[in-house]
Amino acid sequence: MTEDKKIKILIVDDSAFMRTAIERMLASDPMIDIVGSAANGCEAVEKAARLRPDVITMDVEMPIMDGLHALKEIMRLRPTPVIMVSSLTREGAKVTLDALDLGAVDYLPKPGSTLSANILDLKIELLQKIHVAANAQPRTIKLEYIHGRRVAKRVLSASDEIINRAVFIGASTGGPPAIQKILSAIDSALPAPIVVAQHMPKAFTAAFATRMNMLCSIRVKEACDGEIIQNSVVYICPGDHQTRVGKTMDGKYCFSIVSNATENDSFAPCINTLFFSAAKEFAHKAVGVILTGMGEDGVRGLKNIKLMGGLTLAQDRMSSVVYGMPRAALEQDAAVRILSIEEIAHEIELALK
Repeated sequence: MTEDKKIKILIVDDSAFMRTAIERMLASDPMIDIVGSAANGCEAVEKAARLRPDVITMDVEMPIMDGLHALKEIMRLRPTPVIMVSSLTREGAKVTLDALDLGAVDYLPKPGSTLSANILDLKIELLQKIHVAANAQPRTIKLEYIHGRRVAKRVLSASDEIINRAVFIGASTGGPPAIQKILSAIDSALPAPIVVAQHMPKAFTAAFATRMNMLCSIRVKEACDGEIIQNSVVYICPGDHQTRVGKTMDGKYCFSIVSNATENDSFAPCINTLFFSAAKEFAHKAVGVILTGMGEDGVRGLKNIKLMGGLTLAQDRMSSVVYGMPRAALEQDAAVRILSIEEIAHEIELALK
C-alpha cells in the first residue's frame, strides 16, 4: 500500500451490533475506507470478489457459510489479507490456528459483554493490525500432515540435559504457519533444544504447542517456569509472560518465566527478552532466527547473539507474510544469513552438526 492510498475494508460478521461497533472503531482513521459489510460467509466471498477490499475482518461463527469456509474460498478466488475475529477460548484458539494455516494474516480477540470496558484498547489493536495486514502478502499456506513422517517419541535420558547448542526462534504476524513449516522438517533427534517466542496470548500458545506436537516428529510443548531444558524438544514460550533461559545451581539450563504484569513490556512473550538471555547464557552456542512480523522486536537480541559469536538467520522477503522484523534484522546487520522459510530448517540442522 502507498502512504496516500486509503485502505479498503470489508467487515464480515453475522451480528449487526458487531458490524456497527467495528465501523465506529475504524471511522476515526482517515486512511481507512469501509467499502462494505457482510452478514455471512457467502456474502463475504461474493463481496470480496466484487468490491476487491485491501483487508477483510472475518467473524468465525456465521450462518449459511462460516468464517473458515469463507476464508478458504476467498484465498482460492482472490487472496486477500484477512483478520479473523475469534474468541479467546480453547476452541477459539483452535479455529484461529486453522485459519492461519488457511492463509489468514492475523486475528483479533472477539469482545464479549465487556466491549465498552476495553473498547479503546480493542480499537487501537484493530487499527494497528489493519495497517499491518494492508502491507502483508496473503497466500494459501495450508500445510498437510504427512503420516509417514510421524515417528514414536524418543525416551529422553539424562544425556539430553547436556546442552551443547540451542536454537531460538522469534516470530509475530504470519509466524504460526512459518514455525510449523520449520518444525515439521526438523528431525526428532535434533541434538539441541529449540525455544520459540511467538507473539500470542496465553490461550493461543498452549493450543499452538499442542497442535505442533501432533503435527511434528520432534516433541513440542509449552515451556514452564523452572523447567530443565532438554535436547530434542521444542519449547513454546507462554503468552502474556516473559521467558528467559538461565542455569540452575548445578549448572543445568532452565527457564525463568514471569507474568508480563510485573514487566509491562509491549510484547509478551518479548523476543528481545528471550534472545538477550540466550546471548548471555549460550553465547557462540546459540542459533537465533527471526521470522515474519511487523516492527523490530527481536532484532537487538539477535544482534547480541551475533556479537557473542552465535549464528543468526532471518527469513527472506518473498516467504515472509509481513517483512518487518526480518527487514530490520537485515538493515541493522543483525542476521548473518537471509533464507527462505523452506531453507531455514536445513540450515539449523547443518549448524548443529
